[in-house]
Amino acid sequence: MNAESNLGGLLGKSSRLLANRFNNDLGKYSLTIAQWTLLAVLWERDHQNQKELQKELLKDKATITSLITYLIKNGFITKSKDIMDRRSFIVSLTDKGREVQGVTIPIAIQNITLATQGITQQDLKTTYKVLTQVITNLTKENV
Repeated sequence: MNAESNLGGLLGKSSRLLANRFNNDLGKYSLTIAQWTLLAVLWERDHQNQKELQKELLKDKATITSLITYLIKNGFITKSKDIMDRRSFIVSLTDKGREVQGVTIPIAIQNITLATQGITQQDLKTTYKVLTQVITNLTKENV
């Protein structure tokens, strides 16, 4: 079976192509997509604990810890004890973490615009609907 003749193969290839392009662009800011995505979650809602980030990003504890460690080391975020649960940490944006949003969001939009050239609004709407359902199906508790 050809990898591009099934949904998984097409999703994987398109995801890798888009990720490679965006990772290349983010390199100028010393970020990867995984790191940028964690920042993007904080741009939507700052001051989250590691477990919330893990759940939101569908990443394991070790991966989240690694991302947080890098982002702290490079001045994008800080980590402090959670006053409600001393076993947890709260992750918060720094000024640098907030500032990088303004320069990287346009790059993300530019990459998405390139990726969706020649696709009608109706087809994009259908694609969003289908992919949202795929995600829902794959994140159900019984899977």
